[in-house]
Amino acid sequence: MIDGYRRRPLYSADNEDTRSELTALEITGDDTVVAIAAGGGRALSLLAAGPKRLIAIDRRPDQLFNLELKAAAMDAFDLEGFLAFLGITDTPDRLDRYAAIRQSLSRSARRYWDNRGGLIEAGVFFAGRTETALIRFMRALKALGLMRWAEPLFQATSLESQQALLDMHRFRVDRGLVWWKLFCHPLVIYTTTQDPGFLRSTDGSVGVYLVRRLIDYASSNLVRESYLLRLVYDCGLSPRSPLPPYLTPEGFERARKYLDRFEIQCTDLRDFAARLRPTTPVKWSLSDVSCWMREDQFHDLLRVVVGCGSRGSRYCFRNFAARRELPRDLQNTVHRLGEVCERLNRTDSSAIYRFEVGCYPEQPYQH
Repeated sequence: MIDGYRRRPLYSADNEDTRSELTALEITGDDTVVAIAAGGGRALSLLAAGPKRLIAIDRRPDQLFNLELKAAAMDAFDLEGFLAFLGITDTPDRLDRYAAIRQSLSRSARRYWDNRGGLIEAGVFFAGRTETALIRFMRALKALGLMRWAEPLFQATSLESQQALLDMHRFRVDRGLVWWKLFCHPLVIYTTTQDPGFLRSTDGSVGVYLVRRLIDYASSNLVRESYLLRLVYDCGLSPRSPLPPYLTPEGFERARKYLDRFEIQCTDLRDFAARLRPTTPVKWSLSDVSCWMREDQFHDLLRVVVGCGSRGSRYCFRNFAARRELPRDLQNTVHRLGEVCERLNRTDSSAIYRFEVGCYPEQPYQH
């Protein structure tokens, strides 16, 4: 029996397209990369770029334990074994595999996962409260027969045929707004996931925002190629699904090669930034703390991040339903990469986010 919601990490399945961060940050072997741990996959995918140092930060110990487990499994298993341990492919021996890597975990991580054998046995990739809630919601819609129309959409191989299907089923999309409004109502979604990103919308109903973003995405991208949409619609992933970089053969081997450059810290991000004294460029992946923080808190964080940067540093962050931008007092220090932001807004396969990317101290952008 799988452990209950309160015993799960908040995120586990890395619902962001880290290729966007890799494009935005342009990581080199001279860089220090700071990333929010969250589900763990973003940090491991960024590690595949070969930075001089990668620091994964989170205030939630359970998220760091999740990342620590993934890193230990990556170090111990080949790609086939790694995918099997995570739950993307089938295997009957996940608990045995856990026993094989258990001693490489910190004492706190061992204690955490020792008490969550059900999550390990089911596959930790799908253990997060957020992913579990989305998958259960989709299963409920399918059981009610409300998603049959979408099956051809995920089989479409051209934008023309995909758009024709959307036009044909526009009334069903509109009807679906009712269900998404209900599911994403703060009293429902926050009670289920405890993710404050659903509480800080600056665009009205989060459910309406999500559907509109997905329709915008589908106007220029095939939905079948979206990692997040396939994860939710298929209620899981397989090796044939679109996968984040660290789960691909090349990305896995590169991330594994650089595991000795990887560290985790359980700390407040602002406090960490205030203590940091970099001698090399720092590339900040701030996704998606802007969704969690009040606007004034997030602007204060940006000021500290920019204030500790050496020339060539960059940041990027994702906006969910709450739209956060650069505060006015930083606009003479930071060069906002508007073209990059717009491109990622169109192509990021997570579909639901809007980007902010900048480099500092202020410098011409060359690409």
